[in-house]
Amino acid sequence: MKYRVLFVNAGSKSTSIKEFDLSEVRGPVSLGVKLHREVYETWRKPVYHPDNALILGAGILAGSKLYGTHRLVAVFKSPLTRGLHVAAMGGAAYQLAVRIHAIVVEGYSSRPLILYVRGDESGNVDVSFKEVDERRLEEVWRGYKGLKGTYALTKFIVDENPEFFKAGGGRAVVVGPAAKYTSMGALFSATLFNGEIDYGSEDLAARGGPGSVLYRAHGVAGIAYTGRFDRSTEAPRELVDLKYVNEYSLKKLGKPYINIVIESGTKYRYDIKLNTGGTFGSNYPHLRTQTPMFNWNMIYLPQDVRERLFNILMKHYWEPFNKEAIETKSWKTCGEPCPIACKKVRKGRFKTDYEPYNGLGPMIGVFDLHEAERLVELSDALGFDAIELGNVVAFVFDALEKGLLRPEEVSLHTKPYFNPSTYSVEYSRVNADLAEKIIESMAWGSNPLLRLIGEKGLRSAAKAMDILYKERVEEKGVRFIDLPVYASFGEEGHITPNYYWTPGMVAPLPVLGRYWTLYSGVFLEPEEYAAKSYERAVMELMIDDSGVCRFHRGWAEKLLPSIYEDFYGLKDVAAFYKKVYRDLAEYQSHGAEPTLWESRKVFDYMARAAGEYGNKTWSEKVSADEFNSIAEWWARFKARFTQLVYSA
Repeated sequence: MKYRVLFVNAGSKSTSIKEFDLSEVRGPVSLGVKLHREVYETWRKPVYHPDNALILGAGILAGSKLYGTHRLVAVFKSPLTRGLHVAAMGGAAYQLAVRIHAIVVEGYSSRPLILYVRGDESGNVDVSFKEVDERRLEEVWRGYKGLKGTYALTKFIVDENPEFFKAGGGRAVVVGPAAKYTSMGALFSATLFNGEIDYGSEDLAARGGPGSVLYRAHGVAGIAYTGRFDRSTEAPRELVDLKYVNEYSLKKLGKPYINIVIESGTKYRYDIKLNTGGTFGSNYPHLRTQTPMFNWNMIYLPQDVRERLFNILMKHYWEPFNKEAIETKSWKTCGEPCPIACKKVRKGRFKTDYEPYNGLGPMIGVFDLHEAERLVELSDALGFDAIELGNVVAFVFDALEKGLLRPEEVSLHTKPYFNPSTYSVEYSRVNADLAEKIIESMAWGSNPLLRLIGEKGLRSAAKAMDILYKERVEEKGVRFIDLPVYASFGEEGHITPNYYWTPGMVAPLPVLGRYWTLYSGVFLEPEEYAAKSYERAVMELMIDDSGVCRFHRGWAEKLLPSIYEDFYGLKDVAAFYKKVYRDLAEYQSHGAEPTLWESRKVFDYMARAAGEYGNKTWSEKVSADEFNSIAEWWARFKARFTQLVYSA
């Protein structure tokens, strides 16, 4: 087998296909690292340069009968981190019935483009380019057949070429206005049945701003694909036979494959111990008072206040979810056959996952599930990364609460209710209404201050705001830069953490904002933490490059090395991915290397984590000298991590 790649130049409207040997490229991540380092040399170029190729690809297991192997993975130079980044969406490669593994978009079109990629039974690939007037594109985003944003553009693409989708089903990956006006734009895709969106199955590749790169660097608003090529004909014949796969799993792991899949995916399917399932259902009972709330300000709260807030959350957030999604068994997949059915859908429409709902819920003082759902749907429709967006809205709310900003400066008429000590669930509607206005204003670039944050990113914008509002900062004794929690890269890059209060989410690793780290609730010696984080990062890299859903990592991490060796003749799996990770780290060293935290809140986040997770030694150290102790932890972690990366 070769890794087969379609190159599409949006500027010249030309295409080519190139094949890569599996000794050098085994999936979208290893392809992306190779191209950005060796071909495009994008570390030398601005983020929105036409050479910032967006790689969108599947792993070599696509076409097999292994569950969760049809993830579509994006690799690009991020407008947020300023380094290489990876984002992924579930199931979208299942409909890629084309004899290619990946699409690489390069070049720039001055008029917005929709790409139509079609494959026939013989494996031939055809690409057509349809230009869309920019004004018409915005009209579609604002409203088309009762839909909005990404949903509207998906329907528009189907209506513009209905025969294309009838031929083989097909799917579209699109962007929303957030990709045009901010650096937080996501890639959105939904399963289509007879040209209609299957609500609840949609997914986004969002972290790091891949949608912004697709639109602003290449002028591409959507990529549609369909075909009749049978991908299973290229997969090892044993892997398209579930009976054989069961026997193989029994031999390697001591249990039939289907059993091991269900067991490893218990959290995401249904956990009988908790009587719930999915990330939303499982995470809250596990995280409890460590759940990120109020722009991470829960780290400062006494335990009784945190307990009160958690109880509000469980009653008005978790219990309605359980009633509407778990008791009804309204579960879907992301678009590929899968027994996990991780998509927990409420009221036939609202896919409810932990990360977006926490970011646009408790993080911004919204504890009513039905108020948060409209924010999450709005975020998806406008094409935002909901994790980054939640951190941004929380930052704005915090600045308003502390008097650093005034409501009219961000197009609001009043302040949010953002005092955790006096918070009541009735405040959810007010906060949701205000958040809705902020999200709309940012998506369309209509408010100058919000546009600054959206375009420049939270780190650079906070620094600019410290200068713009210098007198206010001095008066209040609080800097804008001290309000958010984020990991920093180089002089300008950053990314905000996923919603887990853990050192691993901000520790100095080459790629963050994803789960390429140790993110369990522990506070370890920096050298030990670095070693465990490195181990997890390499493993997660392998999972992403394989196009495997990380909800299947429980079995995949055990079986993949054997599968690669037994069916593809690849014996160097661990060494291969350590090298890819080393190459990625080397790329980041050119302007996007992890740098010491700047925000006071990140130091507090770390210092209080030491006590929260029972590390007496570090608790005493930070009590004596917080800044120098946490800076020491950072430096020791980075030194050990760098040693591990470059000695592998």
